[in-house]
Amino acid sequence: MTYLKSNLDLNTITVKRTALTWDEAIAVWVMRRNGDAQHHIAARLGTNSARVADVLTEKSHIGSRDASSSFQLN
Repeated sequence: MTYLKSNLDLNTITVKRTALTWDEAIAVWVMRRNGDAQHHIAARLGTNSARVADVLTEKSHIGSRDASSSFQLN
């Protein structure tokens, strides 16, 4: 996708989420453990950084951190 008839290529947004599911919250923890930055996690999940921060501060999906300990990112 080019923008304004220039050579600037933008990524296509294929998924837009306003909330994260339990499984997605676990994925947040796994990606964070693997060293991904919050804004990269948000982009990969199609949400904003605030949703990721809510998971990482356990304002939402309390217990997902412990639940994620047995998962690995493929």
